[in-house]
Amino acid sequence: MTQAQAEVQGIFAEVTRYPLDVLDPNAHLEEDLGIDSVKLGEVFSVLRERFSLPAELGVPREQLTSIAAVTAAIASVTGKGGSASAPAPVAAPVAAPIPAPATVAPPASGLAATGAALLPGDTESQLIALVAEVTRYPVDVLDPVADLEEDLGIDSVKLGEVFSVVRERYGVPTTLDTPRSEMRTLRDVARVLQPYMRQPGDRRETPAQGASRPATAASPSTHTAAAPPPHRPFEGKVLFVSGSGRGLGRDIATYLADLGASVVVNSFHSRPQGEQTAQEIRDRGGDALHLWGSMANPEHVDRIFDEIEARYHGLDFLVANASNGMLARLKDITVKDWEKAYRTNVVGLHQCALRAVPLMRTRGGGKIITLSSPAAHGYVDYFGCMGTVKAAVESLTKSMAIEFAPDNIQVNCVSPGPIYGELLQKWPESERLIRQWEDNTAYSRLCESRDVSHFIAYLLSEPVKLFTGSVLVLDGGISSQGW
Repeated sequence: MTQAQAEVQGIFAEVTRYPLDVLDPNAHLEEDLGIDSVKLGEVFSVLRERFSLPAELGVPREQLTSIAAVTAAIASVTGKGGSASAPAPVAAPVAAPIPAPATVAPPASGLAATGAALLPGDTESQLIALVAEVTRYPVDVLDPVADLEEDLGIDSVKLGEVFSVVRERYGVPTTLDTPRSEMRTLRDVARVLQPYMRQPGDRRETPAQGASRPATAASPSTHTAAAPPPHRPFEGKVLFVSGSGRGLGRDIATYLADLGASVVVNSFHSRPQGEQTAQEIRDRGGDALHLWGSMANPEHVDRIFDEIEARYHGLDFLVANASNGMLARLKDITVKDWEKAYRTNVVGLHQCALRAVPLMRTRGGGKIITLSSPAAHGYVDYFGCMGTVKAAVESLTKSMAIEFAPDNIQVNCVSPGPIYGELLQKWPESERLIRQWEDNTAYSRLCESRDVSHFIAYLLSEPVKLFTGSVLVLDGGISSQGW
């Protein structure tokens, strides 16, 4: 490895907090390492400062697919093999202070002339000033409702640089769990950042990361963690929950840890949340290990199970919660979307189960729980891709149940309806669909994560061996009454 590549690799480790040995210079940044365009933008913000790079490298984004490719791009610009002449101390880029909001006039041209009001606290004006500072665009060009990429030329990498500065100034969490597709304009971004971009002296509480939607009369509040129960039926059991940094996976991991299980937490894109989940379990007196990696990557799966074997010498339970799929109309789903969905939900499940079986065999048997959806069996808006993939998960579950039975391993599938929480809010037209689905249940409410965790705990404790190969629906009657 050249000095330049080592420096670039070190900056990637600094920004992403990944161990150096994970950052293979030739690994694909997004598919292998989970470094998306926004995170890459944050890396480039540091690279520009460290290597004195111009604002535009003149290298297409699609060519920057690995650390080696990024190093080569830097070398082509600097002509010095990419090596920084005097590496600066490790630090995030800090730009000049943002002008006080009162001095920033809202744009007066283009679509901004519609007269739409700014957000409370003038977050929009603050953001526009910051974007002007990072991009060096004139303020009056930054129309808050213009498309960032198509109208303003601010792509995901440049937006990542903006977020890097926002995080430095305002302490915004590393992961916001808002997809890039929902941040098409500056106004969209301002709405996401508004709870965090506080004025000096403003002591409002920021929302807890991963919080579920607010409770209303029609949507009960989610479970609030309490002290671990005295009854710990899973004491001595080892559990691996894939995709457990946030949402349902996180609740399964923390609940079963409270019941005594040693839990292996896993995350990929949400690494900081995965680490936080494992730490919370340990803080409550439980045993937890966080292992980063993608279930769609066979090398990651092998590394994770090698670490489970080294630490625990066996495995009792696998809850295959990791999922990936596009929520969109069929006309908007690409071949790449299908490949990602199948690799995580189906191929990843298969590979994960194959590695789990010998570890369970050493314990005299075990249990595998897969996750599906009742929408796998009928039409649901925007679920064409995921419904198809989940139907494949159910079929694979039944095959595994028969083939793994000689090793005393039971395999069942839990199929909950829509679950309140952050992921449900990402559904297109979520407000309309949530009301519609609530109306179509028998109890006027959808699932809570803890409803599902309770049911999974029952399945893992259920001693009847004949109970295998089942798809168990937990949806408040929505599939009976119709979506």
